Parts: sequence; C-alpha cells; structure tokens
Amino acid sequence: VLKDYRFYIICMNMLAMPWIATGVFVYQSFILSSKGWGPYIIAQSFMVYSILTVATLFFSGFLVDKFTSRKLFPFLNVPLLLSLIVLAIFDHPYSAFVFMGLMGISNGLTNVLMISFWAEIYGVNYLGSIKALTGSFMVFSTALATAVFGILIDLGYSIENIAIFCSIYTAISIVIVLIFQKTYKPVLQNKT
Repeated sequence: VLKDYRFYIICMNMLAMPWIATGVFVYQSFILSSKGWGPYIIAQSFMVYSILTVATLFFSGFLVDKFTSRKLFPFLNVPLLLSLIVLAIFDHPYSAFVFMGLMGISNGLTNVLMISFWAEIYGVNYLGSIKALTGSFMVFSTALATAVFGILIDLGYSIENIAIFCSIYTAISIVIVLIFQKTYKPVLQNKT
C-alpha cells in the first residue's frame, strides 16, 4: 500500500474532513468573534451537524451498496467544500447552521465511504493494517490542524482567509481524485 501512489491521493482527500473539522471545533470561539455571532450559535448548530451526520451515515450505506464506494468517492468532500464557501462568504448567524450541516454530511460520508473504499480497492487481507495506518494519519492531521489554524490566527488571518485556504485545499483534493478516478480498480488478491 505504501508503494501505491493512489493511497496518498486517497489520503489527501480522506484527511481533509478531520483536519478542517478539528480546526473549526477547536477555534470555534475565534469564528464566533470574527463573524459577530452570538456565543451559542456554533453550539446550537452542532445539533444540525449531528442530525445530518447520522442521516448521511444511513443514507450513504444504501448508496455504497447500490453504486460502490469507488463511484461515490469523488463526491466525498463536495459538501465540505460548500461548507467552507458558506463560512467564507456569509456572516448571518443562520449561515452557521448551513455551514455545520454541510460539514455533518461530509462527516457521515467520510465515516462510511472510507471503511468500504479500502476494502474495495485493496481487499480485506490487509484491511486492519491499512485502517491502523490511516487512523494514525488521521490523528496526526487533527493534531496538525490545531497548530496550523493557531499559527494562521496568530499571523492575523481572518476566518474568511482560513476558510478560503481550506477550500482551495479541498478543491485541489477533489480535482486530483477526479483525474485519477479511473485508476481506482481493485487490486487482485491471492486466494489462500
């Protein structure tokens, strides 16, 4: 897996959601003060985030069974990209609910697609090792998010600037996945 370039392209896309979500969750007070929202707006919008995460978990399971993870994978971070655009452009307190709701959809998609995607691409023989490796990447990305967001805030970047930076990263990861989409064919496994 480590010698397969597709693995790194997949990880670039897969890690966008936990990386960006961690930055948002840790620095939500900065977002509130930057946007001029009330002190409880993001806390209230977590309900929309949770409801849409759970709804997407159920619905995306059906979609994976019907279409496969490989066909759905390019759409994984589209809701995340839209959420970042909402964060960058809109200041109305209700936009927090749209922003967090779209993040919840991406979170639900990520949780379902990434489990089935690894099995579809690499089979189940080394699924535990792959999940352990990607799990450690995810933990590292969330730790890195707090540092990167903190440095950007200390350098004077606004939440709108940070959202634009994150949306550029997300858009690039989506485009790269689309370019290499035809290469995501299952690796043949030896029968034992």
